[in-house]
Amino acid sequence: MKDIRIDDNVYISNLYCAYLADIGAAVVSDLHLGFEDEMNLHGIFLPKLQFNHITKIIDNIISRYNPEKIIINGDFKQEFSRNLPQEWDDINRFIDKYENDVSLIYIRGNHDNYLINILKSRNIRIYNYYEDDHYYIYHGDRDLGIKKITILGHEHPSIALRDRVGGVFKIPAFVYNEEYKVLITPAMSFFSSGTDVTQSLLSDEHFTPVLRNVSKKFRAYGITDEFGLLDFGYIEDISKSMEI
Repeated sequence: MKDIRIDDNVYISNLYCAYLADIGAAVVSDLHLGFEDEMNLHGIFLPKLQFNHITKIIDNIISRYNPEKIIINGDFKQEFSRNLPQEWDDINRFIDKYENDVSLIYIRGNHDNYLINILKSRNIRIYNYYEDDHYYIYHGDRDLGIKKITILGHEHPSIALRDRVGGVFKIPAFVYNEEYKVLITPAMSFFSSGTDVTQSLLSDEHFTPVLRNVSKKFRAYGITDEFGLLDFGYIEDISKSMEI
């Protein structure tokens, strides 16, 4: 499936976004532009794949949904302590590519400490959260509460699939708690393997403080290349029975 409706006007997509049909907004998170340069500083040399990976997905989001706005819900960039040359370049190229076609809204994530300097050079604001009559959107590294339909990033949710001989691989996933109306979007980054939510959310070993205030009745929807979105059911059940 290409998308699944999880609430009135709220669709999750195999394009790593939540599409909010009533306000014409696509919500994405954890792009981590500049990841390759940051890894280079630690002696790990990676091919520069991130920018093209991200923009291909964004292009497809625009083609499919024709959104009025794209809300980048934190961790637009990678390096915590400064702006690396690749981050300046990739972020400016991203803005140049999309700013005339769609409204871009930037929410601060924990990796975005110095993003303000890049955005300020272009007279662009960065926000701690986005809120309207129906939606409350913030990154998730801090506990800013839960209200309306709350959309978070930060966790890099994934599902770990295990075969009978012990092999493990992960697929990115959306996680939704219908009782509390909390949605966590997957990381868009090419290099993110993700956090196995069947372990982290059930054991409170996750990275998202506000989730300690909600029930553990999370439903996971995995993104697969072959089948699109798959409803894996509740993570409590996955952790007990998942085997491929």
